[in-house]
Amino acid sequence: MDGGPHHAPLTPRQIECLAWARDGKSSGDIGLILGISARTVDGHVAEACARLEVRTRVQAVAMATQLGYLEPSTP
Repeated sequence: MDGGPHHAPLTPRQIECLAWARDGKSSGDIGLILGISARTVDGHVAEACARLEVRTRVQAVAMATQLGYLEPSTP
């Protein structure tokens, strides 16, 4: 073992929410796109943060990208 952090895998919905967040969408926007409430989006993002052991949405997007869940955004 390498002794580094081992994160629980993200669900497809968590990845989807983080991908839209990476593109600058708000929880409300993401909810409209996915057909779910903003509160549900916030729940998916919060659970992703917990699994990735980070505190913010921005940190979650960065960590998910680093771990290969997301492709880096293009300008």
